[in-house]
Amino acid sequence: MEININPQQKGERVDKIVVEHLEKLGFRQVSRNMIKDDISLGTTVNMEKAKPSYRLKVGDVLSIEESFWKKFFANKNLSEEILPEEGDLDILYEDEHLLVLCKPKGLVVHPGVGNMDGTLANYLKHYLQSKDEFDINMDRAGIVHRLDRGVSGIMVVAKTKEVQDLLKEQFANREVDKLYLATVEKFKDTQLEVIEDMSVEEVVECLKCGGLNYSAWFDARGYIGRDRVNRYKMAFKLYEFSGSKKAQSYLLPISKDKILVKIVTGRMHQIRATLAYYGYHILGDVLYNSGSREVSSPDIMLQSIYLSFVHPITKERLHFDKF
Repeated sequence: MEININPQQKGERVDKIVVEHLEKLGFRQVSRNMIKDDISLGTTVNMEKAKPSYRLKVGDVLSIEESFWKKFFANKNLSEEILPEEGDLDILYEDEHLLVLCKPKGLVVHPGVGNMDGTLANYLKHYLQSKDEFDINMDRAGIVHRLDRGVSGIMVVAKTKEVQDLLKEQFANREVDKLYLATVEKFKDTQLEVIEDMSVEEVVECLKCGGLNYSAWFDARGYIGRDRVNRYKMAFKLYEFSGSKKAQSYLLPISKDKILVKIVTGRMHQIRATLAYYGYHILGDVLYNSGSREVSSPDIMLQSIYLSFVHPITKERLHFDKF
């Protein structure tokens, strides 16, 4: 990624800008201190190795090597950076290997710039340490996947490194069932048709018994990549474009303002970008509704209402719902 420094960024330190852009690339638990010793290996200014403290000038070209930072974070023990902090956890299920909880709207999952405490990871580390069940080899205090700050709903958390790796493998292999409920408003004509004879409860029960027929759902297949106009957003298109990756979701409008979404792939902003392409904005989503550059939408009306996976140790298929 190349960033041409503009007048608004003049005088900013290299490490500050790098942290901001790594977060946009999906690396949510980043601090200047974490990357200071490696910044020159994965970042250049005007094709020269970057120093963390260098003050940028208008016209400088800051290059961030995404492949380097992916490898960096894959090998980083990110639990070391997390401070244990007591906080409320809405636990739906727990055994010696993992726990399943419901994340409330407004709670950030990982610590990052400006919010090193008060996150789900802080609470989890304190909770597991208090039970003497915290595995220091885990990344991110056992967190396997994430939900945006404004999105509420179900998450699974590992208690051991072995279970964390096995759960991550299930997510990577698309073996985990995830269902979301979006409250929306239509802003243009759409191909989607409301299915009035299905309720959320009926869909979830069909998922649990493995008998859900997707023939009534809209199969939204395409590609997701960075929006060329607003780089804070992602764009969904039916054809491949520069930097895009394949994306697939099943969409089921069950009323004029409610859409069920089952995601197959897990791309950044997948639900928001896909629904926007098909003529719907999620209520409370300031980034996609108004073209704002505010990435976080704390009041977005999107819930993760169903999660199902195979228990890595017992091999039992588990189902959880909350709506």
